[in-house]
Amino acid sequence: MATDIRPRDDEQYDESAAYRWTERAYELLSSGDLQGRAFAADGVLSSHVWGPCPRCGHQLDDRQVHTALVDELRWPGRRPATKGTPPPIQLPVDIACGCTHTHPHAPGDTTGCGVSFRVELTVRVTS
Repeated sequence: MATDIRPRDDEQYDESAAYRWTERAYELLSSGDLQGRAFAADGVLSSHVWGPCPRCGHQLDDRQVHTALVDELRWPGRRPATKGTPPPIQLPVDIACGCTHTHPHAPGDTTGCGVSFRVELTVRVTS
């Protein structure tokens, strides 16, 4: 069930990484309003997060290439032996609002509302 999130053009620019925005992002991911995926192919780990910003409600589209887990994904035999299916790899991804709206009191030509938050995505390994 989708949550009610509407863009707020009058939301003041504020550089905030308060945990409440991560909690709100989790709610939006759970409802399907905010989308995210993480995937590994040919030793390259990437993420894509899109949907409404948890603070201002404007649309954001964040794509990142990560390197922290490349060795583990490329050479899975280096991981400690486990019985059964290994647990999925969870990737924490830090996002800054990248909406195209210029919020009041934003410095210069800065776009986005200034908020930063974290989402955690399950990595899908492709060949």
